[in-house]
Amino acid sequence: MFRLNGKCAEFFSVIVMASALFISCATNRLEGPVTPAVYVTNTKKVNILTTENISKPMDEVQLFEGSFGGQSFSFPIYINADEKGMYVSILNDVGTSMGELSYSNGNVEFNSAVFPENMKAEYIVWDIQLAFYDPQSLKDRLAKFRLDFSVENDGVEEVRKIIDGKNVIEEIHSSGTSTVIKNHLRVYEYHLTGVLDE
Repeated sequence: MFRLNGKCAEFFSVIVMASALFISCATNRLEGPVTPAVYVTNTKKVNILTTENISKPMDEVQLFEGSFGGQSFSFPIYINADEKGMYVSILNDVGTSMGELSYSNGNVEFNSAVFPENMKAEYIVWDIQLAFYDPQSLKDRLAKFRLDFSVENDGVEEVRKIIDGKNVIEEIHSSGTSTVIKNHLRVYEYHLTGVLDE
């Protein structure tokens, strides 16, 4: 039977303990399950939050209007989001689904016959999280990647901002049933407006 001598056994024990410590530190960089990541800046990739970090559960139809790359768009979407998951259905004018997005258990899925297959749905999840998830959870997550997150609320409007050094990367303005998301780095903007039942 093969046996290590005293010095080899001691050295081997130190290596095993150091490896365990390294693996533990690497694994614990983000607490909880590993989630999909998005590039918040051109160099900083941030893991999106888990669903239990939501602060404003939603179950409603919203009018989604926006502009990107010189093109504008407008269509209704249905959002159902709570601590268990997020579901978004993109609708046409007659209420037929053109695409469905779901996020639960750390997985993002997107199915659509209209939108391209390579569409990165985790970026949609991230923007919704920036607007409706717990501010402290967002601040803590972004701080891990050396990004600042500020929240100002004057009782009428809440303004959230992601800041990289002196540059505002993205800002979200929320007032009543209206939410405006502006990404200055990617140069896009969209509005979410709650559609009240008559």
